[in-house]
Amino acid sequence: MTAFSKIEAPDRDGPPSRGLLTLEQSLALDSRGAMNLYAAHLNKYMLQVFDILGLADMDIVSAEGAEITLRDGRRIIDYSGGFGVLGLGHNHPRIIAAERLCHDRKVLDCIKIAPHKLQGALAYNISRFLPEPLKVSFLAVSGTEANEAAMKICERVQTPKGKTKFLCFKGAFHGKTHGPLSLTTATDVQSGFIMGVPKENVVFATYGDIASVREAIARERSEAIGSAGGNRIIAGIIETIRGTSCHVPDPGFLTAFAQVCRENDILTIFDEVKVGMGRTGRFCAFQHEDVVPDVVTLAKTLGGGKRELGAMVTSQALFDKAYGNKNDCNLHSSSFSGMGETCAVGIETLNVLEEERLIERASRLGSYLRGRFETLHEKYPRKIVSLRGKGCFQAIELNFGQQIAEKAIDIRKNPLFVTYETVLIGALARELYERHDILVHFQPGARDLLHFMPPYVVSEEQIDRLVDALDDVLGRGVADATVRFVVKNIKRVLG
Repeated sequence: MTAFSKIEAPDRDGPPSRGLLTLEQSLALDSRGAMNLYAAHLNKYMLQVFDILGLADMDIVSAEGAEITLRDGRRIIDYSGGFGVLGLGHNHPRIIAAERLCHDRKVLDCIKIAPHKLQGALAYNISRFLPEPLKVSFLAVSGTEANEAAMKICERVQTPKGKTKFLCFKGAFHGKTHGPLSLTTATDVQSGFIMGVPKENVVFATYGDIASVREAIARERSEAIGSAGGNRIIAGIIETIRGTSCHVPDPGFLTAFAQVCRENDILTIFDEVKVGMGRTGRFCAFQHEDVVPDVVTLAKTLGGGKRELGAMVTSQALFDKAYGNKNDCNLHSSSFSGMGETCAVGIETLNVLEEERLIERASRLGSYLRGRFETLHEKYPRKIVSLRGKGCFQAIELNFGQQIAEKAIDIRKNPLFVTYETVLIGALARELYERHDILVHFQPGARDLLHFMPPYVVSEEQIDRLVDALDDVLGRGVADATVRFVVKNIKRVLG
């Protein structure tokens, strides 16, 4: 009997009752009861994916730093890092203290008809980490909302000139709301949706290839008639490091990209949602170069691992062109933009980064992690194709040898496994979790890459445990992991 099944159903003959779960009952749910509710009321298909990876039954009781503690006492080192959210780790004590301070003082959370002092303080703190003239923020609740705000401010400035298009890169990921979705091609997430920006208004270039950028602009210039700058491109948006492929562009590429755009009256948006906030050893990845975009977007770690918080940051001059009067100043807004306690957490997050020198720590531990990976690469040159990433965002590209999987299993008729690479990468991820208490992830658009996004508070000892675990799994071989994976998922795989 599950904890949920013990809750009595409402009396049909008595007074109206919804039979609501209390918070205490919700926290006391066992794994099976909680997953039953997830399947019935959220997304049963996503639950199937978690189950395939052996993660549906994670009975989590607490989390701190880089570790998740399960009810059975297992302590899992989290290298998935909330896909970038957990730069400070789980439940950083100073973030908890900031929330508690707000509770104790009954700090105002929501006011929409007057300014909130913490909004200005947070925006000021953000500006202290960024180069001039980036000092004006729009506070959002997610990375995709920050990118929406970035696109809209650029549209507002450029569309009066007759500009109607966005320049982006093949294989990019900028979010799943309608605007950023139009510029997202890293995975097949556009099918069946009406794009916020029509396909004919999106111009593509090849990431890391400045000649491709120039060619894309030149094509638009030749087709444009009377538009400013000789082309119809509003802005160019770029991930400063590719989130799906963990591709770091060559030094100087971001600088060249910004220069080419400015020469052609194209605004620049640097998407730092995943890799900003110190993950690469600088506050933003673009700060490894001497370049400043027109707009930068932030999120994930900005919320300290506890709050939904993002930001679009630009110059006063650009903001004034878009929204610079009393009639237009509220053309873009959000109900939950700049909630008091959320701002307090953002303020404290930036102070933690500064005072605990976590950005420098991310750089140092990133170098240590890369060094350990290089040793692993030397040991397994046929299994590891390449190492990617920077700081506390890295990936290992694997050579699986598809023929091994083909001999073990036929997946051609099963929709849950799109490719053999899906089976193999899933097998390795599950092995790391079940054998070694290591949590990693991979992306649908890059099924030959294992991703690692440790919090900046991870220790060298925990990194050593990761590398030892990878050594063990690779040493056993892909075939061993695949067979175990298939046995655990035989019904799903064979249909």
